[in-house]
Amino acid sequence: MKINIDFFTRFFAQDFLFEYSHVNYTDMVGGRRCFHMDCSGFVAWSLMQMGYVRALVELRSFLKAHDFIKINRFFCKDFAFIFRRKKQFKYWSFLPEPVSGCLLIILFPDGNGHCMFVDKVLAKGALRVIDCTRYPHKHDTRADKPGIGVGEITLECTQGRWFYNSHHPAHSKSQVDVYFVLPTK
Repeated sequence: MKINIDFFTRFFAQDFLFEYSHVNYTDMVGGRRCFHMDCSGFVAWSLMQMGYVRALVELRSFLKAHDFIKINRFFCKDFAFIFRRKKQFKYWSFLPEPVSGCLLIILFPDGNGHCMFVDKVLAKGALRVIDCTRYPHKHDTRADKPGIGVGEITLECTQGRWFYNSHHPAHSKSQVDVYFVLPTK
């Protein structure tokens, strides 16, 4: 089962405010919903809104049991640990390549990461993604501002190694670890 991309069509049709924050919460400002989120906070919030409660509970319980959970949410780097134990998960499927509707988790060599939803596989290596970022991508709806939006990235696999290009001047193409996952209800 893939993520319901129609959720995002309805989401982007609403008027909202945004502030990039690792605190991850929403509130109302002047009658408009304001999202104070980072990438994993936005992914977790979106999954909860779409009804993937069992998948999120399973993930949090697993991380808590292994002393990985931090402030009641996951981090991108947790997926390296999760992936090695993927057979223990009932509500998560791990895929060999990106498909429309899956989650894409990127882990950089420095331990940081980025997670996003794959909206569409455009061509070999080109993906349209939905995410929350400080660094907008190519053909991005954010117009060079941080926030929640849609843009294009490139992800290439060469001799078993993955290379990620966010198409933002602040980040160069880099070798990364990648995980493609689908939650189930």
